[in-house]
Amino acid sequence: MHIHRLLPAITATLIWATAIPVTAAEAEPPQRLPLESEFVGPDAHVSVLLPEAYTTEPEARFRVLYVLPVEPNDGRRFGDPLAVIQALGLHDKHRLICVEPAFDTWPWYGDHATNKQVRHDSHMVHAVIPFIEGQFRTLAKPEGRLLLGFSKSGLGAVSMLLRHGDVFGFAASWDAPLMFTDQQFGIWKTDEHFGTPDSMASQMPTALLRKHAAAFQDRPRLVITGKNKFGTFSDRRFPYDGPSHTEAFHALADELGVPHVYNAEMAANHSWHKKWVGPLVDMLMKLASNPEVETPANPSPGSDSK
Repeated sequence: MHIHRLLPAITATLIWATAIPVTAAEAEPPQRLPLESEFVGPDAHVSVLLPEAYTTEPEARFRVLYVLPVEPNDGRRFGDPLAVIQALGLHDKHRLICVEPAFDTWPWYGDHATNKQVRHDSHMVHAVIPFIEGQFRTLAKPEGRLLLGFSKSGLGAVSMLLRHGDVFGFAASWDAPLMFTDQQFGIWKTDEHFGTPDSMASQMPTALLRKHAAAFQDRPRLVITGKNKFGTFSDRRFPYDGPSHTEAFHALADELGVPHVYNAEMAANHSWHKKWVGPLVDMLMKLASNPEVETPANPSPGSDSK
């Protein structure tokens, strides 16, 4: 199902006007906050960027955009996601609390088969979300929890939504290896993250989409885009025999009757880049703001909102 037939206004966001950047003198840097977690190693923390309205509207509650890193230890080889969001003013435009978690190992957003301190999915659901919803005035229901990622973190955004459709409301991915299976076990430290090929296989987006398709057929909750390493061709450096990951995952979702936003022509450097971050957040917010159908409500996994 091509979602542009259902929500034609979304495609208009592809002609996206860049917001006026916030100057360094005006910008409040993200807060770095420590948190307790049994699912990752020491020094667990998150970085939090608040919209201006959080201060000026003390009774208001806000959606949270979980911005998923592609590197461990606050690495910035592929850019700084919160800096891009802040420069474009997306947190103010959409009234979003933007949260970037941190990991001490390469993040693929699954749970290791045996190592209890490499459980990134559990860390997000059982540590990060309760912490954020205990510290800030959030909209503590699925519609208030959004996921954004690219490359391996785009795979993570899609996987976590499909695995926890009663916790997260919506997810957006750009240029991600969504067609990975256990055949890619060992590539880019997937072996260190998942532990075994079977563990990896069960946590890949294609397996999760097939398993949970029925729960995602009532309304569009996924944004699948990208045109770079994974969006337009099969990267011959690793064994994947098929069309682009963006196109192939779109075709699978159509086959399973899962409505979604799809655009394989959104091109940019393979990094946190304003050319895709701005339009993708706009598209994600159009889905989140559509009251047509509510996702199943689920309480905050471990804490009440403050």
